[in-house]
Amino acid sequence: MDSSKSIGVYEAYGLAWRLKWPFLLSNLMFNVMVTAFVAPLMALVVRLAISLSGNPALSDFDIAFFLLSPVGFGAFLLVISLVIALSVMNSAFMMAVALHDRKTGEHRFQEGLLLVLPHLPKIAIFGALLVLRVLVITLPFLIAAALIYKFRLTEFDINYYLTEHPPEFMVSVALIGAILAVMALILLRRLLGWAVALPMVIFDGVKPRDSFAQSELRMEGNRRLLFVRLIGWAISASIGLAIAFAIVNWMAEWLIGGAAQDLGMLARMLLIFGLVWSALNLLITTIINGALCIMLMDEADWPGKAATPAETPGWVMPALIGAIVITGGVMLGAVMNLNGLKTLQDAEVIAHRGAAGARPENTMASIEKALEDKTDWVEIDVQETADGEVVVIHDSDFMKISGVDLKIWDATMADLEDIDIGSWYGSDYADQRTPTLLEVLETAKGRSKVLIELKYYGHDVMLEQRVSDIVDAAGMADSVKIMSLKYDAVQKMKALRPEWESGLLASASVGRVWELDTDFLAVNKAMLTPRLAREMKERDKDLYVWTVNDPLSMSHVLSLGATGLITDEPAMARDVIRQRAALSNTERLILTLGSLMGVDMEQKVYRDDSP
Repeated sequence: MDSSKSIGVYEAYGLAWRLKWPFLLSNLMFNVMVTAFVAPLMALVVRLAISLSGNPALSDFDIAFFLLSPVGFGAFLLVISLVIALSVMNSAFMMAVALHDRKTGEHRFQEGLLLVLPHLPKIAIFGALLVLRVLVITLPFLIAAALIYKFRLTEFDINYYLTEHPPEFMVSVALIGAILAVMALILLRRLLGWAVALPMVIFDGVKPRDSFAQSELRMEGNRRLLFVRLIGWAISASIGLAIAFAIVNWMAEWLIGGAAQDLGMLARMLLIFGLVWSALNLLITTIINGALCIMLMDEADWPGKAATPAETPGWVMPALIGAIVITGGVMLGAVMNLNGLKTLQDAEVIAHRGAAGARPENTMASIEKALEDKTDWVEIDVQETADGEVVVIHDSDFMKISGVDLKIWDATMADLEDIDIGSWYGSDYADQRTPTLLEVLETAKGRSKVLIELKYYGHDVMLEQRVSDIVDAAGMADSVKIMSLKYDAVQKMKALRPEWESGLLASASVGRVWELDTDFLAVNKAMLTPRLAREMKERDKDLYVWTVNDPLSMSHVLSLGATGLITDEPAMARDVIRQRAALSNTERLILTLGSLMGVDMEQKVYRDDSP
């Protein structure tokens, strides 16, 4: 190959800009394909997982076990293969457009499309083979990293390592980083060798299984030059993205920052911001991907220069039309869901570990602050001590909140009297000690209800019975709810106290989680969907969402149908609910779309976002 004739990085970007309209069509086609094919496949995988479990839905732990099973891992690989195949197809469309432009000077999407469509089966096979090859390279390194985590970072609660960064954590991070760096270098070398495999499959008629070896032969002696060119491409892409993000951040500060406390003004600013960001993001990513495809075609010496668009097989156009129809149906359903968003004026405020944004978590100071803020519920975590007391603590040990190496199930009440759990937040709270469940209940009585999360780390003795007895002793039986991450624990509590409301806490689930035998759900905000809210409402069950700490997120989850906000900022949540009552449906919808776009208005850094 005569590398002296190679297209330079900036020439590639210039050509990508000239071909921007057909490239944009290619990106849109890619999104259509992803929506039409990946979504149904994901639905089939979900149904498979649920059928194997015997339950109507799967919670966090069930999902993890399914993905680690042979069937689950195989299904995961199938989905990833399809996504990569579709990504490869997007690249193929762009390559075909660039090739047609080089041959004729015309940059029309149709001819490029006709060059690629007959080769869809080969592209799918190529994508699957690419996934398998990458897995063969990466799995041994990932397993080694997982073993380091298992044997070095499981002695204490994970929240301690993530917040305090002790020496063993830093050493483990360095070891895992070194392993992943070696993996990345090996993978990079192989990917550079496979750089021209896709053009060879599409335009030279090479079989997918042979393309990797032939590509490595073609790239022999040229890997380093391509790597240098890719570095230039990446730097240019980074500069372009940095400029785009700078523009977006400037717009966010100028348009949105000053409206954080006024939801009506925020909605109007988000509309302007959303339109600009969507257009800018689509254009920049299209140009970046287009430039990369042009460089890879040039590296392959523009294979298929004599090729003409083949006659498209009869099944291709119906499949394409079907994909467009499916995508249109999905989009129509999404619009109908958005149009059906309801505003809940009576949503409840649930103070997460007390007012954890203003006081140290799970302390009497935090509980008292939440009560002052007129919260509807105080949410706390409970576990058992060695001497049988039920106390309020989230982690399995005290490393994160006090630096004391002591598991809660090994601690006595006498031990807890000496452990300061407030100084990490501020010296004013050095007097804070681990409260008992009874103390919290007596303090909240007549002022707020209490949402009790049962924490299990494999050392509980009779937690459910003890919680039941303490609630009765405090005279709070009509003012508590119980929840847990473990579905079995929820069932156990429902059997023990059927008159109480017991719910499942979930950060992820698949299937019809609303059909589980629970009285309410408390879900991660990323898990909340209009359908989940609708199904829960039809069953007259509460739906709580955690942890929402900024006005935009709060408005979003309320628009989707949450009946309660689990938050570190109960006073803010109360104000957001009040302001939303005065907004129009259009303004609420814009706020929701702003949150969906990823606009982040959370200005405070919170120590722990886990349930």
